[in-house]
Amino acid sequence: MKTICSFRLAVLGEFVALGVAATGATFAQAPSGPITAAPSQAAPVPAPKPVPLPPPRTTILGAWKFDPDDSDDLSKRRQESQDPNGGYGGGRGRVGGGYPGGGHGGYGGRRGGGESDEERQKMRELFTPAKAITISMTGAEVDLVDDRDRKRAFMTDGRKLKKSKDENYQEIAAKFDGNRLVTDEKDPRGNKMSRTFELSTEGRQLYETLHMVTGRSNSPLTIRFVYDIPIPAQTRQQATH
Repeated sequence: MKTICSFRLAVLGEFVALGVAATGATFAQAPSGPITAAPSQAAPVPAPKPVPLPPPRTTILGAWKFDPDDSDDLSKRRQESQDPNGGYGGGRGRVGGGYPGGGHGGYGGRRGGGESDEERQKMRELFTPAKAITISMTGAEVDLVDDRDRKRAFMTDGRKLKKSKDENYQEIAAKFDGNRLVTDEKDPRGNKMSRTFELSTEGRQLYETLHMVTGRSNSPLTIRFVYDIPIPAQTRQQATH
């Protein structure tokens, strides 16, 4: 029995010696120098916060900013809506350059005569929307001031209008149809036209719609300019941080 125990102890000792030797060899093969940790992944960049929508409005009053994406395209209208008599009317698109008729008498101007340079310039202005407008109301007078320092005074009480020699000031007859403001005026060529100012259903956009007739056949033409509630610069900056 002593012989067997001695043999087992000897075998066990050899295994221990082999394990120690293997461990030493492993440490001997390890590279020298400090052990570097695996690179950590970069933190994800947070997505910018969405710009909060301005509260809806209940009237057309206030400051508004032109929205070219939602507005009609006059150059596209010329291609889609030309009538056989040289006028333009019908379809809708997005705002572009030029105006219906292009100054060549196709809009439906004075019969038997051409278009003067002054009329042509005023027609361009009519079909070129302001980039920003502000609408206010005092009594029965609704004032529209744009970024070109032009003021349009819409009189809703039927008073006699004063003729102004100042091109930047004009009095225009108008009336309220519910929440809509509807004008009664003439275009630069003397043709009857009207404009409608109204809120969108959600109360965050203003629609300025021109109603007029065009061409020798008096084809109806409707043009809509859309304005948004301007977002303050401070609000936009906060959304990007």
